[in-house]
Amino acid sequence: MRLPFITVPQWLRILGLVTLFSAAPSAWAVTLMPSGAPYLSVGAGAFNLVGAVDDAGYNHTPAEFDAEYQSGFRFYGIGYMLGLLANTDGGVDGYAGFYADLALTPHWILTPEAAVSGYSRGNSKKMGSNFLFRLELGLAYQMDDGGRFGLKIAHLSNGDLYTRDPGENELLVTYSFPLS
Repeated sequence: MRLPFITVPQWLRILGLVTLFSAAPSAWAVTLMPSGAPYLSVGAGAFNLVGAVDDAGYNHTPAEFDAEYQSGFRFYGIGYMLGLLANTDGGVDGYAGFYADLALTPHWILTPEAAVSGYSRGNSKKMGSNFLFRLELGLAYQMDDGGRFGLKIAHLSNGDLYTRDPGENELLVTYSFPLS
C-alpha cells in the first residue's frame, strides 16, 4: 500500500516517533542535579581511538588513564572539575572546566563536560598546539552507595585555532566515588 508521497515504512516510522514522543512526560524527565558530594573519578581506556593521523604519521591507539575531581558545589547545576590524563606513549593532558550531572533516572547519570587543557606530547600524537579544548560525555550507573560505574567518550583538539588540528577521540571505562 502506498500513500501519497509517503511509503508505508516511512509512515510507520512517523507513527512510531509520534507515539514515542507522546509518552508520559515523566518518562522523559531529566533532572539537573543540585550541589552534593564531590566525586573522584578514575578511568582507563583508549587514546586516539578513531586513529586520526597527525603530520608525523602517528596512527597509534595507546592505553589511557584518567583521574578527575568534580566539585560538589554547583551553581545552577554547573560545577567545576579538574583532571589529568596520561597515555602509554608519554602524552599528558591536564584540564580544568565545567560539568553538569543530569539524572535520567534515579540510577542513570549523564555528565557533559567542557574544559581547556595543557598538553605535553611526549612520544604521543602531535595536536597542533599545547593549548587544547576538551569535550566529554559520560553515562554512569549510580549505585545505592553513591559510587558510579560508567563509560565516557571525549574529544581533544585545538579547536582549529592553529593550521594543524588532527584532534583525537577517547573511550574510557570509569569508576567514580563520592568523597564525603
